[in-house]
Amino acid sequence: MVSPRKAAGAKNMLRVDGHYLYRVGSQIHPLSDLRWTDPNPTTWGDAGYLVHVALGALEPLVRNSVFRLKTSVQSGVALMAALQNFRTKMPGLTSEEMAKPISYFDIYEITSALATFEAVLGAELALIPLYVVTSKAGFDTAVLIENGAACFPSEISTKVPEAISDLEQATKCIAYELFTASGFHFHRANESVLHRYWDAVTNGAPRPQTRNMGDYLHQMSQKRVGDPRVLAALAELKDLHRNPLIHPEQSIENADEAIALMNGVHNATVYMLKGIPVTAAVTTVPAGGVPPATPRLSVAAATESALTCRIDRCN
Repeated sequence: MVSPRKAAGAKNMLRVDGHYLYRVGSQIHPLSDLRWTDPNPTTWGDAGYLVHVALGALEPLVRNSVFRLKTSVQSGVALMAALQNFRTKMPGLTSEEMAKPISYFDIYEITSALATFEAVLGAELALIPLYVVTSKAGFDTAVLIENGAACFPSEISTKVPEAISDLEQATKCIAYELFTASGFHFHRANESVLHRYWDAVTNGAPRPQTRNMGDYLHQMSQKRVGDPRVLAALAELKDLHRNPLIHPEQSIENADEAIALMNGVHNATVYMLKGIPVTAAVTTVPAGGVPPATPRLSVAAATESALTCRIDRCN
């Protein structure tokens, strides 16, 4: 049984903030600068600030970060306990005591737990499944992964909205170097557009029962409907890309071949969309934008409209 298509917005992938770990490190590591001896011993007030900042950064990292730490959790919890224990000593201190240096016994628990946590965290992060997706043929990686439909005419979202999901999956496959998989999604998207194109140029004639791309092209040629350029582009896609890819011994080997297929689908889509009516009109105004103005009546037209309303009321 073929499962229904997932919604275009469904995602199982999380984008990582590359600055996050740097920021967290800059908030936690200063704990290693706590000093109880000369020169420049740390005062209770300064230590309290460092502890407050570090605790605020440490807890989300250990308990609720995108990295889902495992090995480091135990040492992270131990460091949080040391920080919280230090904070319990501060409420009863006077302003004069806050200005005094901390003692060795006050910070040993923190510095010891910090050293352990940083060592374990460093080892875990070195093995974490974190990858960098390289660019493909000058395409913006973020667009390929998050908004692949932007590589195609914008009107496809209002004329063939069912093709969006496959287009987004196809470009995502290119980004992740799953090139053969991208081909299947591109062909699925292309056939979604072809179905709409058939409906438009045949005035709603029944679609071919076999759902075979060759049958669509053959019947459109017999009926003498459709743009000849579209039929030629689709025939090339069928013979050069679609039919060979069905066979297991054929595959798309690299990004250049996948992008060549994408360009072929793009070209055919551009011309097919010209003959397809809008089916899901959407009007959106970006934040900060101004919605289209409502047409205003001229003074004469407005006066005539008002008089007509008054006459209708009288009658």
